Amino acid sequence: MSVIRAGIPATITFWMILFATIAHADESREPAQTRNLIVSDIQIVGNKKLETEAAENRLVTKVGEAYSSENVAKDIRALFSTGFLYDVIVDLKASGRKASLTYKLVEKPTIEEILFNGNDEIDKDELLTTAELKAYEVLDVAKLNSAVIKLQKLYEEKGFFLAKITYTTEEIPGKDSLRVKFNIQENEKVTVKEIRFIGNENVPAATLKQFMETKEGGFFSFLSGSGAYKQDAFDQDVRRLSLVYFNEGYVQVRVDRPQVYVAPDKKSIYITIRVEEGDQYQVGTIDFTGDLLFSNEELFKSIELKEGETFSSQRLTQDLQTLQAKYGDLGYAYVNPIPRTRFDTANRKVLVTFDIDKGPKVFIGRINVVGNTKTRDKVVRRELTITEGELFNETRKRESLARVRRLGFFEEVNFNQKTPPNQPDRMDIDIVVKERNTGQIQVGAGYSSFNGLVFNGQINQINLLGKGLRLGVSVNLDQRQSLFNLNYTDPYFQDTQWSVGFDLFSTSQQRVGFKQERRGGAVRLGHPLAQDLRAFLRYKYENVDLDLNDGVDGTGDPDLFPVENAAGEISSVTATVEYDKRNDRFAPSEGIYSNASLEFAGLGGTQNFVKGFANFRYYQELFWDIVWRNNITYGYITSTESGQEVPFTELYLLGGANTLRGYDFFSVGRRKFSQLEYDESIAAGNSIDEANYDALRPFGGAQEFFYNLEFQFPLIKEAGILGVVFYDIGNADNSIDLADLRSNWGFGFRWFSPIGPLRFEWGFPIARREEFDEDAVNFQFAIGTPF
Repeated sequence: MSVIRAGIPATITFWMILFATIAHADESREPAQTRNLIVSDIQIVGNKKLETEAAENRLVTKVGEAYSSENVAKDIRALFSTGFLYDVIVDLKASGRKASLTYKLVEKPTIEEILFNGNDEIDKDELLTTAELKAYEVLDVAKLNSAVIKLQKLYEEKGFFLAKITYTTEEIPGKDSLRVKFNIQENEKVTVKEIRFIGNENVPAATLKQFMETKEGGFFSFLSGSGAYKQDAFDQDVRRLSLVYFNEGYVQVRVDRPQVYVAPDKKSIYITIRVEEGDQYQVGTIDFTGDLLFSNEELFKSIELKEGETFSSQRLTQDLQTLQAKYGDLGYAYVNPIPRTRFDTANRKVLVTFDIDKGPKVFIGRINVVGNTKTRDKVVRRELTITEGELFNETRKRESLARVRRLGFFEEVNFNQKTPPNQPDRMDIDIVVKERNTGQIQVGAGYSSFNGLVFNGQINQINLLGKGLRLGVSVNLDQRQSLFNLNYTDPYFQDTQWSVGFDLFSTSQQRVGFKQERRGGAVRLGHPLAQDLRAFLRYKYENVDLDLNDGVDGTGDPDLFPVENAAGEISSVTATVEYDKRNDRFAPSEGIYSNASLEFAGLGGTQNFVKGFANFRYYQELFWDIVWRNNITYGYITSTESGQEVPFTELYLLGGANTLRGYDFFSVGRRKFSQLEYDESIAAGNSIDEANYDALRPFGGAQEFFYNLEFQFPLIKEAGILGVVFYDIGNADNSIDLADLRSNWGFGFRWFSPIGPLRFEWGFPIARREEFDEDAVNFQFAIGTPF
């Protein structure tokens, strides 16, 4: 009897067998005692998890064939490759020329339970997901060690840079299984207290810190996550710092590996970064070589780099994209402009030569939409400005990509280009999309300082049936108003360029001095005029009811608010022109949106007026995900009947979450004297001056103007929480005087919650007027983005 063992230590025995295999690779060198044996029987024993048939199928040795120690060695390797085994023992019994083989398998135990000890800051579910371990799987030491590394990284991302993680295994009596315990010593959360730069003579430390993901901890660190030390992010920061210097012309900058000092209490980290800036370089001569399809003068005009200016690697990258588009618009999809740079150290200049290889002209082959399980192909294709069979055009391809992204139906959109086999002059484009949930059922509640308890419910679908149809139902209820709206839009009616839609609405709103109820509906028709420019025509009919006995402050003044002139029916038509160049219609960070409209009321009904409106919005991402947001709005209204006043319900008043956030709703604008309010104030014992101020009630003006400026930045990116600081200025009067504009500043945060965007903002009026009971601070809660 002979025993071949591949057990513990398995690695030693395995290499012994492998060595023996190599030594006896020649069959003629098989040991004499086994050279003429024929395998008569093979048995697999000891296996519980690995099925016998599965083990037999892996064996090279077969019954009826000559015995070979080389094949037995292969059998052992094949069985070990299943991952189920600790040990393999091969028992050889020979009788005459017959050989009987028994493979005794010693299997690895199963993990029956996974435990975590010491995890106070991170719950078990998140740890299990990160570790990628599951109960009842076969024990794999390599996988356990990998889990430790993954958990360590998770704790580092959470700011527990000094966390220590180990594991132990414990046999469960009476079972062929183990219990795995991860022992976690979290230690204190480490905070970056200071980032210090040495050698940065020309670029201030504050500028460098702006471009780093690693931030110093501060008062709001618990919200923003600043102060957390993440090794991966810090490694990226070093590369970002080099790019900052490259963009400022310091092309020979050297950023040393940062020195990290952990305080004795192991709660704070101090980081020192040494910089050798070198000299600042200017742009020297610029030249173009290779396949030149344009004159040098035209190429010089198209690029941002200019001779004599400070060199910038960012401008160089932009110029490469510009040249690609310039040649790509002529069909050269594979143009390769190579920037060859040389340094003139004596004169501190960067000499740039663009070596252009235009490649072949390319025509667009097949355009495929990939990844759209819900959205129909035509919804994507109708946004394209490129078509199959035409000459490739880079600018139109980029426009098509932007238009598909702007739909808001997809989390990701990528255009993958490929050349079909044996067709170098063709390019197929795969539009690869990752769909997002475009339908929402939202229910929310909150509190507003003006409206009290707020209830909000919405059902929105911006991609109904996968056809790009939009359907929305919303209900808003609070102590001062109730709003209901139903809207539907088909942006490509009957697969044409015409958009068709309708609205139904009912509102009840308490204002200062009166309560108004509006009910009605509208139909809309739209058509593009040019790229990103559309025109709309809307007809609206509504009925207006007014009640002076149920306003915010009780009974209103009938002389101040003549109900008979404002209540009734409004039948109007509105023409609108809209320009939309935002990168995302729902959460823009780049681009422009503008619209202008003119409404004419008097097509029947009891009210006659003309109302004009203009709005301009600009969005720009600056750095560190900070978005600069701007909104300018102007409106006016005038009566079309000589001697007839505009209905007071149509006049403009500002204040509140969507205009001037430092003031109460509908409190900023032209005021009118109310004799009733004056008499009541005198009767209450107030002085004449106080009564005069009490009598000046917010009434509204024929014009409005306001400007909103915001800087929006991420606080907790993973949770969708954003911070914002803002400044608002504006007024509403019969004529706008810049000297009379009211303004405020403030801050807040926004949460893109499951029930929609929630806004929490605190506004502080500038030069507030206490005689009008204006508060020093106004808290505004709202659902939805401001603009």
